[in-house]
Amino acid sequence: MATKTAPQKSAAKKPAAAVKKPMPAAKSKPAVAAKPALRPVAKTVMKPVAKVPVKPVQAPAKAVPPVKAPAPKIISVAAPVPVIEETLPPLLQPAARLLPGPKGSTTSKALTLSVQTYQATAGNGNTHPANILVVVTCGGTPITELTKDHFTLMEHFEVPGQTACFSNNITSFRNAGTGAYLLQTKPNNGAPWRSGHHLGQLLVSTDDDEQGQSAIKLIIR
Repeated sequence: MATKTAPQKSAAKKPAAAVKKPMPAAKSKPAVAAKPALRPVAKTVMKPVAKVPVKPVQAPAKAVPPVKAPAPKIISVAAPVPVIEETLPPLLQPAARLLPGPKGSTTSKALTLSVQTYQATAGNGNTHPANILVVVTCGGTPITELTKDHFTLMEHFEVPGQTACFSNNITSFRNAGTGAYLLQTKPNNGAPWRSGHHLGQLLVSTDDDEQGQSAIKLIIR
């Protein structure tokens, strides 16, 4: 029985001594070296970064607005230009106002014609005359001393089937004495009317070179 217990005690003492020696050496050396190395690196990097934005001073940017001072000088030079333009129109306006004076003498000779047509007894297939009423004025004043020779009548765009037109064929003429003139017309050479819209032109010219004209439309049914 004594031989079995002796070998168990000697085996337990040897491994206990080997575990205690390496433990204290690993804790003390690496812990001290890692901490002081990180602190000084962070301090040196932060200081120069704060100094860099301080160098670009914004004061010169404020000095740029004074450069706008020459702009008012250019405005002062442009200011006299409208003064010259204002003086020019008064010189041109009186010249333009004087021109209508002599022109008025020529435009006063322009006649104004107001024309109304009516087929009356004229109709398709017959040769009865149609009526044309003409009111002649000049500047609002009625022209009352015209004769048949002062009127010229022409037909344009003849109606299909019409064998003859009524151009220069005033069959009846009457002066109402109020600037109104009553004309009658029918196709030349005794040709019959054909139903449709007969388009024509009436011209008036006086002995004083007063002239006017108007388009006419005579509807025959």
